[in-house]
Amino acid sequence: MKFLHFKSSVFVTLIIIFFSGCVGSIIPQKNLSLPSWYLNAPVNNSMFIYGEGASTKSLSDAKTNGLNTMASKLVVSIDSTIYSSTKTSVNSYSKDVTKNIKVEVEKIKFTNAHLEKSAHVDNMFYVLMKVNRVELFNNKKREFDILDSHIQKKYKKSFSYSKLEQINILQNLYDKIKKAKQQAIVLNAINNDFNYTKYINQYDSYVNKIDTIKENLVIKIKSNNRKKYFADAFINILNQKQYRVSYNKNSDITISLRNKVRYSIARGWNIAKVTTTISISSNNKTISNTIINSIGRSSTSKESALENASQDFGEQIEEKTLNKVIFNK
Repeated sequence: MKFLHFKSSVFVTLIIIFFSGCVGSIIPQKNLSLPSWYLNAPVNNSMFIYGEGASTKSLSDAKTNGLNTMASKLVVSIDSTIYSSTKTSVNSYSKDVTKNIKVEVEKIKFTNAHLEKSAHVDNMFYVLMKVNRVELFNNKKREFDILDSHIQKKYKKSFSYSKLEQINILQNLYDKIKKAKQQAIVLNAINNDFNYTKYINQYDSYVNKIDTIKENLVIKIKSNNRKKYFADAFINILNQKQYRVSYNKNSDITISLRNKVRYSIARGWNIAKVTTTISISSNNKTISNTIINSIGRSSTSKESALENASQDFGEQIEEKTLNKVIFNK
């Protein structure tokens, strides 16, 4: 019995060793069967960008993954470009470009992508995608040129308007300028010879122009209320936004505040309800009209209630943002 038990143990042990050896031999076999061009994908060069992809679903899905890999490689290149540019530039307007640059790369449609190699191994699809850098650059450059041309025309045309309208035009251009900066950096990632800094500096100068105009802009405040509470509240906000205010006749912009005040008493409190119409005009042309309803309370006097209402008025302007009030946007 002991002998039989010994033989049985040896038999079981041999079986375990046998299957363990089989299992051990399967894994390297699968690794060896993977395409060498997938395991060691070609490095991007001056002519082509490569992207390897794999999928258990389909060849089409593997191609998509290959294009995603291609985009990821561009992002790495762009990160390097942005790092070097931010080290040499302290312009705050350039920093916001980095936030959505990856999204801009993901939008790239590799319409000239070519399936270089493919294989179907162990129920997995493997592909190597290739894109001609020159063709890709030319396609993206055409898109960029259209956007850049639009920005240049708008910027040049802005000089024919009043200072306030120039600020409005440049502020409206800001999103397009930001997008153009992103596209310029992407173009440089595709073709390193593309001088993207020239465009970045130019666009930054357009945005900085807003501050320059503000510095030279003179705003006059008019109010129909003898007490200057509402005018002072508005002036305080203008000063915070770097606008210069003057009571002189020579001004670029006139802001008129027309207050309609209604007083009442409720439970011993003085109540001041004020409807303020804010009219912005430049060169005898009305730019915008905004109506703000404010309310103030005081346990002492009507005037204190009116002053309290002016604080509510200022808070509402800050909540709406000054741009919405001035440009009615």
